[in-house]
Amino acid sequence: MNTLNATQLAPLLNSYTINPGPPRTIVVPHASKLAALRDVTVLGTLLPKQVLLLKMGAPQIPRPPATQVGNGGYHKAEADGDLHFCLGVKPLQPHIPCEIQHATNWLTVFNQLIGQQIRVSGFFRCLFEHPGFNPKNDAHIFEIHPVRAFQQGNALHPIDVVKPDVIHPWSARLNQQDAAVKVQYDKAKDRLTFSNVGMLDTNYVQLAGKVSNLKLSSGAGVPSSFTFSSPQIGHAVAVYCLQDTTAATELRKLKKQTITLVALRNIDLAQTIKTVNYVISLVAIDIQ
Repeated sequence: MNTLNATQLAPLLNSYTINPGPPRTIVVPHASKLAALRDVTVLGTLLPKQVLLLKMGAPQIPRPPATQVGNGGYHKAEADGDLHFCLGVKPLQPHIPCEIQHATNWLTVFNQLIGQQIRVSGFFRCLFEHPGFNPKNDAHIFEIHPVRAFQQGNALHPIDVVKPDVIHPWSARLNQQDAAVKVQYDKAKDRLTFSNVGMLDTNYVQLAGKVSNLKLSSGAGVPSSFTFSSPQIGHAVAVYCLQDTTAATELRKLKKQTITLVALRNIDLAQTIKTVNYVISLVAIDIQ
């Protein structure tokens, strides 16, 4: 698996713009480049904790992201138990948000590694969970989440990707919100425009449904996948399963079609470009 470099990737991830509208709009340049990313390994510097802000002047003039330093260290996990850390090049420059589950035991390690180069492996995820319409957001729509391993020097540290502390039901509101989003793709400019987007989104969900079209992968950096049909969603969705995770082990042992799935919502950029529709896929966390 090729290693990406934060020098090139961080500016791409932070070049999106938002417009509070109405309608609320998010514009994503370099769309096909970003759509090609799924299971990634990125080399960069572990930065002190900093927050991405979107500077918006007049409502109809969206501005690109800028950064603001926070408290500098990683002193506690988030309310859901996860650690949000910043991978990039230099402080006060745009970074790549990364997220580790059940991170309390990793806080001391990450504070000791600030300023050092690390390789981070995990799922390249897109979702309008914290896009920046709320000025209190840590504004981003792309992240490496979940992180399944990081490496510093020759030391490789696997990360357990397991059920999170906070899981949400798949609600009727999610179906309504997804159905409302409209998509335009400018192929010449390689630019996706999403309109009628919500103020925020939901990350971890749990729901029951049936598995079909199972594709097990043995290649490094190539997720396994399956099609998942649930009455709570109302249509089939693609589910990706990162190698070397609990979900990957559960999927290989799976002997039944009907399952309970804990997963992360993700905007499938490749299918969104292909169909010019807002397409949600899932990242499997736990399969029972």
